[in-house]
Amino acid sequence: MRCDLMDWIIRNYISKLYYENKKRFDLNSLERFVIDQYKGETEYLLKGGYRELYTQMMELVNKGAIKEIKASSHNGLNPPLKTSWQILIHKEHSKWDKSKMLKYSDLLDFSYYINHPSFQTDLEWEYIENIYRFLKSASEREVISVEERCLELFYDEKFLTNRKEITKGKHGILTRLKLTYEDLKMKKYGEMFINWNKGVNEIKKVIVLENHSTFFTFKRIVEVYDEVLGFRPDALIYGEGKKIESSFSFLEEIIDISKVEILYFGDIDSEGFGIYVRLKERYTNVNIKLYRVAYEKLITLSNRAYPTVGQQKNEHYYNKFIDEMKDYLAEDQIKKLEYLWNNDLRIPQELINYEYLLKVIKG
Repeated sequence: MRCDLMDWIIRNYISKLYYENKKRFDLNSLERFVIDQYKGETEYLLKGGYRELYTQMMELVNKGAIKEIKASSHNGLNPPLKTSWQILIHKEHSKWDKSKMLKYSDLLDFSYYINHPSFQTDLEWEYIENIYRFLKSASEREVISVEERCLELFYDEKFLTNRKEITKGKHGILTRLKLTYEDLKMKKYGEMFINWNKGVNEIKKVIVLENHSTFFTFKRIVEVYDEVLGFRPDALIYGEGKKIESSFSFLEEIIDISKVEILYFGDIDSEGFGIYVRLKERYTNVNIKLYRVAYEKLITLSNRAYPTVGQQKNEHYYNKFIDEMKDYLAEDQIKKLEYLWNNDLRIPQELINYEYLLKVIKG
């Protein structure tokens, strides 16, 4: 069975080197990168391990994308691969429709792409069309977080915030188009807050959020409108992914957690499910539930699937999530969740962004 994810990981690795003007790579570095993307050797082995790596390498050889450096040694494994490889550079010609570039040039600068046709890919053009549509309506749009805007334009909330990729390769699209964060009406928020209190003396209602971008969005909404999706929280708690589990305990220091109502909202994926279930199982005396209306909105909003990379799936977490949501969702929404789970896909919570919440409040 083909492993499309490994194919994508390897191509991403090679593309990154190409954009950095590096012509060679060693097999060990590539394999370490693949293992890191899978979050460890266990998942790597489950996805085919070295034999799948060999298969993908041979496909790239057959397509003329890479070739072995014959002077290098073999790796000693079966089937064998050379330890050093060369990336084959092919002179590329302009691929994009010049009339469309001319049409979009009223708002976008295509000079970089004209001089570097290798960046004229179908996916890059899709991003550019998204950006152009946004710029046409920018005067009517609100400033939202970088992560929320990236999810809208590039289908990946971390597209511009992955520190290792910020200035390289595909992540340099803003540089290529000579655009700024301000042009796209997005802002990078800091991560100085772990919690926020609306200013009440007694905290009775809390929302726990998985990602800092959504934390700031909810904070902005509640500060002005006092509620979000029909719930009036006294406080918000943010923890970077699994860090929620360690920061959550601060509640015990400031309130009687046996008397507080807590709603949890995270990504629709294995890690998000796991955070919630572990919190609920650890704090059995706390009234903690899924923020069901937020999840229902998230499922409804999502019109595409986002791949998971390196997450460990746990049926227990998934089943607990479904059990708590099933009476609140329509049958087609349940089937959508099943499809996502079975195909290693996810929905990021950043789809519920500041602009969307404003529309909900203003009707």
